[in-house]
Amino acid sequence: MENVKDTLRAYIMEHFEIEADDPDFDDDVHLFDYGFVDSLGATEIVLFLEETFGVEITQKDIILYAMNTVNEIAEVVERKLQEKGD
Repeated sequence: MENVKDTLRAYIMEHFEIEADDPDFDDDVHLFDYGFVDSLGATEIVLFLEETFGVEITQKDIILYAMNTVNEIAEVVERKLQEKGD
């Protein structure tokens, strides 16, 4: 899971211009409530995940699973990768 989480965190920090020393940013911060990512950014993250990890994040996934933090998003990707591997 660290690989997914590390890749996701690096993408979010670079793409949304979050400084490494930002005291409000960590893997459990609510990306939307804290203003790090907006709705367009959420779409960009989904596209990045699909392209990078070869998984499909459906509208159902977005409704069923909390995907507001780096940890939550990484968990969904890991679940998708496991399902794909079975």
